[in-house]
Amino acid sequence: MALELNKLTKQVDVMGQALAQRRDAQRDRLARAKEILASTPHVTAELRAKISRAREIDQWRRGALPLGEQLSERHRATLTPSAAILIAADGSQIYPDRHAIVPYYLVNTGAIVLRAGSGQAPSVMSMPEIFYEEQDLYDADGQLHPPEHVNAQRARREIRALADLAEAERTALAGDLSRPIICLTDGPLLPWQKLDAEEDAPVHEEMDFFVAQMHRLRRARAVPVGYVDRPDSAYVLRILELIEQPIEQISRESLRRGSFRLLTDRLLFDDLAPNERCALFTANSETNDRYERASGGDRIIFAYVNVARQADPRHSVIARIEMPRWVADEPGLLDVVQAVVYENCVPRPYPYVLTRAHELAVVGDAERAGFEAMLEQALLRHGMLPAVSEKAGLKALIGGRRGR
Repeated sequence: MALELNKLTKQVDVMGQALAQRRDAQRDRLARAKEILASTPHVTAELRAKISRAREIDQWRRGALPLGEQLSERHRATLTPSAAILIAADGSQIYPDRHAIVPYYLVNTGAIVLRAGSGQAPSVMSMPEIFYEEQDLYDADGQLHPPEHVNAQRARREIRALADLAEAERTALAGDLSRPIICLTDGPLLPWQKLDAEEDAPVHEEMDFFVAQMHRLRRARAVPVGYVDRPDSAYVLRILELIEQPIEQISRESLRRGSFRLLTDRLLFDDLAPNERCALFTANSETNDRYERASGGDRIIFAYVNVARQADPRHSVIARIEMPRWVADEPGLLDVVQAVVYENCVPRPYPYVLTRAHELAVVGDAERAGFEAMLEQALLRHGMLPAVSEKAGLKALIGGRRGR
């Protein structure tokens, strides 16, 4: 039986009323957050002590450390973007499924190289890879790896593709360092890692791999940028919650019920002008600490930037851009990154190269069906009789009937 919408009418109306009340309450709290940001522009020693104290009490709190001396800094990249090379990589996957004809997973990496101002057509490529060996599929307990494992393999291939292509482009330039190479990936730059796995060997291996690719990019003087569209983080709001709180009153309870819960930094900075960014911060996280130790002192930093063209807060498009600390330490390089990324956010306020990389990587239903038909034929040729589980077969049958 299909969903009976008539039985949801009253619930949906009550839901709408509740959401409107929540919106009004959030609007008031957001106004207060903006007021605190505007009235506390300077980063004091007292504030830094509070941030440190909060981290001691709750080490998993998703806060940030300001890198500059002004919380309310705004910066517009006024330079005209030079003839930069933009590289983007994105990945897609088919997760392992115990109901499928055989256990496997697939990762497809799409990449594009756009040489702005050269008159050359962009170079595009996709790199599919199947994983079916036992060591690829199963953990130490003989269970199929969870989606997080597959996601990590996809992330590895994305960052490695960026490093491979960046080195090739710099070599083609005969080592000329005057032309910027900006490498974009969709989402946070740091690899996702379990918070409770400090001594887990795979966690260290994952970080070591990431650090090696970051070193390759730096040697090629290629800037890796993690582009987070519509970010839901609240790193800066976590700082603002501490400003009016005496340091001796900071506790786990006060941190967990923070004044600006359910708000996001994206809302806090929705009044940024087009091509304007906020101050620079670094995430006060265990993963960033691991990266700092493994890289020999570097950290991942971030800023929020408005990539919209319209100078109207109602139409702002706030993204978070992440990059290594060394980028901000090189004079003028951060402005180049900001200007190049902003210039590429056309015709929509999202980087064109990331859109193309995604198109090249995505595995749709038709592609998956075509691949599994190929796989089924290969199994038959080798004397195997492929069959899905009864559950998968029944779901396919029911789905097929509904589609008629």
